[in-house]
Amino acid sequence: MRKPLIAVVTAIANSFAEHELLCSIIAENEKQGYATVVFSNIYNVVPEDVNLRCEQRIYELLRSREISGVILFTESFVTPESRSMVASFLREKDVPVVGIGAQVAEFATLSVPCFNTDDTREVEALTDHLIDVHGMTDILMLSGTKDVAVSQQRNAGYLRSLQKHGITPDPDRLVYGDFWWPSGRALADSLISGERSMPQAILCANDRMAYGLLSRFSEAGIRVPQQVSVVSYEYSDHRLYYSPPLTCRRRDRQALGKAAAHHLHCLLTGAAPPPFTPPDGIMIFGASCPCRMNEMQTLQEQRDAAVRRDYYDLNLISTMEYRMTMCRDLEEFMQIIGDYQWMIRDKSSLYLRLYANWYDPDGCSDGLVQSRCIQPWKDTGVFETDRYDLNVLFEREPETVVCYYTPVFSGNRLFGDLAVLYDTPNGFDDVFRHWLKSLSIGLDFLRLKNDIRYLLSCQNVSEYRDTLTGLYNDKGLKRAYVAQAGQEDGVNCCVMLRICLFSQTNSEDMIARKTDAVLGAARAVSRFCGSTGLAGHIRNDTFVCFVRRQASPAQLADLLAAIVTQESSYLDFAGMDSLACAAMPCEGVAYEALLAACTEQVNDIRKVYEERRKKRYFRELIELRSLIYAAPEITFEPDKELLPEGKTELYRESYKKCFGISFHQDCIAARCARAKCLLAATQMELSEISEKCGYVDHKYFQRQFAAVTGIPAMQYRSLCKA
Repeated sequence: MRKPLIAVVTAIANSFAEHELLCSIIAENEKQGYATVVFSNIYNVVPEDVNLRCEQRIYELLRSREISGVILFTESFVTPESRSMVASFLREKDVPVVGIGAQVAEFATLSVPCFNTDDTREVEALTDHLIDVHGMTDILMLSGTKDVAVSQQRNAGYLRSLQKHGITPDPDRLVYGDFWWPSGRALADSLISGERSMPQAILCANDRMAYGLLSRFSEAGIRVPQQVSVVSYEYSDHRLYYSPPLTCRRRDRQALGKAAAHHLHCLLTGAAPPPFTPPDGIMIFGASCPCRMNEMQTLQEQRDAAVRRDYYDLNLISTMEYRMTMCRDLEEFMQIIGDYQWMIRDKSSLYLRLYANWYDPDGCSDGLVQSRCIQPWKDTGVFETDRYDLNVLFEREPETVVCYYTPVFSGNRLFGDLAVLYDTPNGFDDVFRHWLKSLSIGLDFLRLKNDIRYLLSCQNVSEYRDTLTGLYNDKGLKRAYVAQAGQEDGVNCCVMLRICLFSQTNSEDMIARKTDAVLGAARAVSRFCGSTGLAGHIRNDTFVCFVRRQASPAQLADLLAAIVTQESSYLDFAGMDSLACAAMPCEGVAYEALLAACTEQVNDIRKVYEERRKKRYFRELIELRSLIYAAPEITFEPDKELLPEGKTELYRESYKKCFGISFHQDCIAARCARAKCLLAATQMELSEISEKCGYVDHKYFQRQFAAVTGIPAMQYRSLCKA
């Protein structure tokens, strides 16, 4: 049974603060019977980098209809563009949304209830500690960006504490920074130089600015806390990397995450949400104020830091990147990243989900994804699903409580995503981010190598001819069409063939096989056109024919498809449902307009095939279908020869659901497809054609052919023959 899915949306899932929130949310969701999916990008940089915009497409997964509710980390997105994109996806959904963090302008129109700590009260408590415990009265506050609401809230707590203790606030003791290390270093420089007088204590609005301050003081020989105390608000696990370890006020993120998740549960069930009281934080004592350091807390942080350091060191000496640049195909690529999956700590499973045409130079579609488990001891077979089917991994891994989705991309090309599954409330760290960056670069390198291989095998050195197939290229075909279009007995129908709709060209062997398949398709196109038609190979996987026939466009498109299925080199490589044919009457229509109309039809057919590929047992069924079209003469006793023992009824039922035709009727259609090819492209007698299609009685063959096509065999020949 599928669990309802709660989506958590954040700009960066690996930071300490987000990890605390996520673990709390996941635990509460699990308690309430929900599974959790987390959507996060990788870089999240300021200023925005146009080369990284593609990673924002991970939030397209919000379009999944399987999502029952959303928890949004409002403050995690550092650029207005990313916030606007997420807001646009959320507006499309009719599910409850809960925010964690301060209200942000781009999300305000969503009317999202936001859960947050009381920053004013927390900074007031931190200031109270300096005054009440240490008797300090000269306290400088390093605030965040001046025009940000969070900065003003934290300023208010500082000022309220001073006023409460009868200390007159000094405007020169409130300094604005930008929540990043450089502003901490800049303040330290002004104090060291004497531009500002040294206070008794400095209160930083967040840890990053405090780290910048401590690092600069350490370089200059300023002793903390002997000469000046430094404290901060928020708390992160990086405080041990600075000297001395920072004293700070820790936000109760676990209570915050739990409250937000419980509120969302109430919205989903129709229960009245309990009133929310912002949770109080606690003091974490380091050595940057006169208080005694909490040794147990520090020891645990040191242990965690040692584990991170070990994984960082192992990451530095791994040869994963080198091996990926040397690999020759996707299978070898999967083996390599499987060898290094241990770098992602504590996960239960890893799945790489690539678009079916991730390697396509013209770009990837957003429908079908092919997923593979990375861990080599599990089932690593490929399975295809809709991109937005987020429950399928929970079904394969029933112990999973959370699945993180992160983008796999290079430049403006999104290849798919990586799914990291955990069976306990947990998440990934910075090592995973570096690992995923290496994977993305390696995948793009593999794509480029294969593009070069294919282009070298198909390069066109002729102005009007395609040297691989000998047919016209796009320029030559257009020239020939324009020349014939004005003639009275010229062509009257345009027929387009698109091949290899879903096949992957990711190894030297596959390149060679695809080249053979393209040549097989070219032979089929030439037979279809005969001596009077025009045939062209206008793009890697697209052929266009201009012919003069009495048959309708639909009959001609069907005939070309039938002829291609008789080419064993093509069918063995790509199989059935890998080609699409479309036709349009010419009637003086311009070359470009004809191609555009046919391309639209072909794209519609491809979408139908994409939906088929999501059906259960599709791989087994398409192999069976390819077999009956490759050898239709063996299908007169299909139950005994072709259907798996014990699964006859199951396959019959699934076959019709998948292809819209019963197995028995498709066997007949396969025989008729071969007959169409022989009728249109040869001078064979009907008796000989019926024999090659497996019929003993040629009169019975003619009755079945007429029943399928609607016209007698000889009339079909007169309409379709070249």
